[in-house]
Amino acid sequence: MIVLTNIRATDENNQASVIADIKSDSFGDDKIWFSVPVKQQHYLTVNRYDAFLVALLYPAMRYGEDIHIAGAISKKLHRNILTYVQAVLTAYSPSLKRIKITADSFSEEKTVTAAGIGTGFSGGVDSFCTIYDHFVLEKDERCRINTLIFLNVGSHGLYSNPDTENKFLKRYEYLHEFPKSVNLAFIKVNSNIHKFHEEFGHQKTCTLTTASGILALQGTISKYYISSAISYSEMMSFGKFSKDFDITEYSDPYLLPLLGTESIEFIADGQQYSRTEKTIHIAEYEPVKKYLNVCINGERLDAGNCSFCPKCLRTIMTLESAGVLAEFQDVFDISIYREHAFRYQCLQLLKYKTDVFAKDNIDFARGNGKWLPSYFVAAVLFCMPRMIMTGMRRVGRKLLDMEKYNKLKHWLRHR
Repeated sequence: MIVLTNIRATDENNQASVIADIKSDSFGDDKIWFSVPVKQQHYLTVNRYDAFLVALLYPAMRYGEDIHIAGAISKKLHRNILTYVQAVLTAYSPSLKRIKITADSFSEEKTVTAAGIGTGFSGGVDSFCTIYDHFVLEKDERCRINTLIFLNVGSHGLYSNPDTENKFLKRYEYLHEFPKSVNLAFIKVNSNIHKFHEEFGHQKTCTLTTASGILALQGTISKYYISSAISYSEMMSFGKFSKDFDITEYSDPYLLPLLGTESIEFIADGQQYSRTEKTIHIAEYEPVKKYLNVCINGERLDAGNCSFCPKCLRTIMTLESAGVLAEFQDVFDISIYREHAFRYQCLQLLKYKTDVFAKDNIDFARGNGKWLPSYFVAAVLFCMPRMIMTGMRRVGRKLLDMEKYNKLKHWLRHR
């Protein structure tokens, strides 16, 4: 059983934290925490365990551990998790088991003290689209974003990697000029919850880790938009390929609202668009041309776009198809893209029927009259030789011991 106890607030090294102790058969005795800069400590909720419950739900279900909370949780959240959320999660991942969740008390009290309306800001297409729609274009003040959040709950790397914390801080510094330029609060939320998700991978559980990070901010956030990556129609067609791999593409529209409480509403935003539609939608918003940041290159030390990782290539291909790539030369190195463009287009053609982003980008390019290599060129003249070489290497390793295999490889390279 997982037992959460002793929720408390601390103030150390200019960071305000909410911490709970954890006792678990799988994790032993440990602590789980969320922190913000001291000047923003009013965002934190320190009298309910909602954030900790959602943070540990997936690991608990994976290891078959019931959860007991020695304190209060949201009555609404508890009911939704028992009745609906666990059903969604067990449908998503066959490795999960239903568990019991108990608490000393259940609260229907609203914890929010201000009408904070937030969304995450990573500088990517999805987050900029949400900001453009619900900050720039939004007319209803009850729905207009006034706060941006930057979370460290797994997207910056493994908790055990010493570089992860540094990447989180560097990326925050890289991004903070945009919120400053439009006069929006930009809250840096650190945590160790991805320590408990490390073996699963960020994509598999990120809806839950993101929601838990925001639940820790129920002190002021009452409505929160979470930017989704694919459209409703794409989810219906391709969601099955995300089962037990990418929880956002499998379940965001119906899972996220179930993770809200009496104090906070979660809204899955952006699924009214495909990725190419989003990219073109925000292309005329001038800050995007200066601050767009989509890169997922884990080897890169700075926080800029590498221009050759899959997300950089995906975005640049869309901009090129739309005829506006030259306007984004400040955020992408177009010459690097040119070196990789043909190979990337071939791979997109080969993944057309199984990858939602590949289909979207190929259809958009064709719809704009852009030249693409044929499927024959992609499969036979480009990818087939690579597949044959990979197969030959595998056969060589099986037939020869490693010393002989390496000698043969060295000989062939120098012929």
